Amino acid sequence: MRAFVCILFGIVCLSLLNTQAAAQGGWRQWEIHFVDGTSLQASPLQMRKDGRFTRSMDPKEVGFQRSEIDYFAISTEKRLPPAPTGKTKQDLVVMLDGSRTLGPVAFRELKFSEGKIVQNRKVLSLENVAYIKFAHLKPKITKKKRS
Repeated sequence: MRAFVCILFGIVCLSLLNTQAAAQGGWRQWEIHFVDGTSLQASPLQMRKDGRFTRSMDPKEVGFQRSEIDYFAISTEKRLPPAPTGKTKQDLVVMLDGSRTLGPVAFRELKFSEGKIVQNRKVLSLENVAYIKFAHLKPKITKKKRS
């Protein structure tokens, strides 16, 4: 019986060492990749009422405008599909299974790194999303008519 207890204790200890450490508060972490090539860890990723994204629980955090962000990437030990590269004319969502959809992305809710987005009138849970890449179109320059 003593040997059984020792083995069981050893298994529990090993399993605790092999578990992935959860982010602060237990929520998932996201990486924010910016248009300028830099990136930051978000723990948790949230969106304020004014539409700015934040990377912490700090109410004083200024946050980031969507136009500053190239894409979001879930931070996980699971094998992810390839990250989106290049520019897109429409927002791109890459699911954990590798499937991709193009179309405008609206955030329905985003709190504590979880939430829902709407793309092409379809509601998607962030728990199945690997990447969200934003389209950054340059405004068209119109030529002025000479008089």
